[in-house]
Amino acid sequence: MDNLMDLLSKMNMNDSDSLVEKVSQLIKLVCELNESESEKDKIQDSIIHHSSMDLVFKKLESERKEEESLLASCAQLIAELAKTESLREPLVDKGVIPSLLKHLTSDNISLATQVCRALGNICYDNDQARIAVEKEKSLPMILNVLSKQNNSTEDGASRLRIILCGFLLNLTNNCELLQDSAIDENVFEYLNTCLSSHMEDGDLVNMALLTIGSITESDSGKAAAIKSGLLDTFKQLLDTSVEENILVMIVDLLANLTESETAKDIAAENGLCQCLVNIVNSDAHDAELVKTASDVLVSILVGDNSMEKLYMGGTGPILLQSIAWLSSEKDTLKALGTLAIGNFARRDTYCLQLVEMGIIEQLVTLLKSSGPGPDSSFTLQHAVLSTLRNLAIPVDNKSRLFEAGVLEVCMSLIHSEVMAVVFKLLGVLRMLIEGQEAAAIKLGQERAFLDCLSDWCGVEAHAGVKGEATRVMASLVKNSRSSAVIQNLIRAEGIGHLVSMATSEHLVMQNEAILALTMIASTALAEAAIPLKEANLAETIVTLLKDEKLPAEMVCNIFSLLKSLSNAASLSVHPPCALLACTGLMPDVRSRLPFFFPSLPLVFGLRLRGHHGNLQEEILTSGVIDLVRSVGERHADQRVKDAAVSTLHLLEESMICS
Repeated sequence: MDNLMDLLSKMNMNDSDSLVEKVSQLIKLVCELNESESEKDKIQDSIIHHSSMDLVFKKLESERKEEESLLASCAQLIAELAKTESLREPLVDKGVIPSLLKHLTSDNISLATQVCRALGNICYDNDQARIAVEKEKSLPMILNVLSKQNNSTEDGASRLRIILCGFLLNLTNNCELLQDSAIDENVFEYLNTCLSSHMEDGDLVNMALLTIGSITESDSGKAAAIKSGLLDTFKQLLDTSVEENILVMIVDLLANLTESETAKDIAAENGLCQCLVNIVNSDAHDAELVKTASDVLVSILVGDNSMEKLYMGGTGPILLQSIAWLSSEKDTLKALGTLAIGNFARRDTYCLQLVEMGIIEQLVTLLKSSGPGPDSSFTLQHAVLSTLRNLAIPVDNKSRLFEAGVLEVCMSLIHSEVMAVVFKLLGVLRMLIEGQEAAAIKLGQERAFLDCLSDWCGVEAHAGVKGEATRVMASLVKNSRSSAVIQNLIRAEGIGHLVSMATSEHLVMQNEAILALTMIASTALAEAAIPLKEANLAETIVTLLKDEKLPAEMVCNIFSLLKSLSNAASLSVHPPCALLACTGLMPDVRSRLPFFFPSLPLVFGLRLRGHHGNLQEEILTSGVIDLVRSVGERHADQRVKDAAVSTLHLLEESMICS
C-alpha cells in the first residue's frame, strides 16, 4: 500500500517517459492486487480517487500520435482496475468512456486493444457504462473496427478481434437497449463474417458464439440472426473438427433458433440435420450434447414444410436413418427414431406409406420389449404410442393397426403409473376404434381396461388423461353400438363420467358426451337409470339449455337426448314396439334392439317401472319443459324450433303417462 501511494505521488504528467514507466509499474502492482483477495477493493478504490490518477484520465483525452505508447499504458491501467466490480461505476463517473472510445479506431493495434479491454471490462454487468456507450452512438464505430480488423494479418489483430467480440458481449448481455441497437446496426452480419473468415480460431469462434447467444435472447434477435445467414455458417463449423465446447454452443444456439419455422426450413435444406445425425451417432460426445442434438432434430421435424422437405417421398436420408434407429441397441436412439417417424406421420399419405414400409410391426415389437415392469423405458413407450396414434388417424390404417396387434400390446400397459404414457395410450385407442366397430366391441369387453378407464376419468391431477379417458368412453359407446359394451361401462361406473363430460369446457367433448348418453338412453336405460340419476343428469341438461352460447347443433342433440329419455320412459305403459316408433335412432341401431333386450317383458314390467320412473320424474320436475319451450321460442335457428316442438310433445306425453 505504501509503495502504491508513493508511486502515485511521484507521477508527473509533464514527463512522458517517466509517466510511461510509472504507469507500467502501477499496472504491475494492480495486476498483483487482482491476484490477491486481501483488501483489494479498498486499495484499488484509493488508487482511482488519488489526485495523480487525474493525470491518467486527462492523458486519455490526448490525440497526439507520439503519445500512443503512453495512451496504451493508461488504457491498460483502466482495464486492470475495471476487473474489480466496485470500481466500474466510479470509472464511468470519471468520464473515461468518451475518452476511451475516441482511441478505439486507432491504427495502433496495441492502443486499440487496451482501449477495447478497458471498455469491455467497464461494461461488464454495468448498465451505467452501457448507457454511456449508447449515448456516444458508438455501436457503428465498434462494428466498423471489427470489420476493419477482420482481414488484418498484422500482429495482434487476431487478439483484437477476440477482444472486440468480448466487448460486444459485455455491452449487450442482458441489456435489451443495447441488444436492439446492435440488431439495428446489423451486428449479426459482422459476426457472421468474422466466424466465416476465422473458423480455425477457436477462441474467436467461442467469443463470437457467446455474443450471438446473448443477442438472440429476444424474438427480434432470433429473426435477425436467422436472416443473416448464420445457420449456414453453423453448418460449416459443424463440418469441421471443432472442439466439444464449440459443438455444445452451436447446438444450444440451434435449439433456440429453430423455434422459428423459417429456421426449421433452412436447417432442412442446408444439411444441418445431417450434422445433428452425425453428433447423435457418435460415441465421442457427452450425453447431454447428444440429447440436445436429438431434441433439435425432432424440433425441426415438427415444422410442416421442413418435415416435408426431409421426407422426400419416403426416401429422405433423415427418414431412412430414423427407421434404422428403431433397430438400435440404445433406447435413446430407438426413442429418437420413433419420435422422428411420428413427426413424419402427420400427413395421411405419409402414414399410409410408412405402414406399407412395415413401421407398425417394428413399433409393436418395440412396445413389447419396453415393458411393463420397473425397468420399463417410459420415454420409449411414450414415443411409440405418440407415433402409433398418428399412424392410426387415416381410416385405411386403422384395420392394419388392429390386425397387427396394437390393441393387445396397449392392454399390457394399462397399469402404467406414468400419466404421460397413459395419455398417449388413450390417444392410440381412441384413434384405433374410431369408425371401427369390431375394435370398439373388443376393447369394450376388456373389463380390466374399463375399470382403469373409469379411474382415469377421475384423475384430477392430469387434465389430459381425464379428458382423453372420457372421450374414449364416449367413443366406445358410439363405435361399438353394443348393448354389452354399454352394460360393461355401466358396471365399471362410467356413466357418471359421461354426464360430467357433458359440461366440459370443450364443445367437442360436450357433444361427444351428449351423443353417447343419447345412445345409452336409447338402448340400456333400465340399467343406466340409477347412475344417470345419481350423476344429476337432469341438472346437467338444465345447465346446458340455459347456456345461450351453445351452437344450434348442440341444442338439437340435447333435445334428442331428452327424446330418448322420454321414449324409453313411455315403455312402462306402451307395448315394446313403441320403442321402434319413438327412438329416432338410426336404422342399424334399431335393428339391434331385439338383441339388446332379450327379456323385454321382465325389463319393461319391473325395472323400467321402478328405478327409471324416478329418473323420469326428476327430469320432468326439473323445469326442463319450460326451458325447452323458451329455447324454441327465442332461438333463431329453425332446426332448433322444430326440434323443440317435437321434444315438448314427447315430454308432455311422458307427464300424462306418468
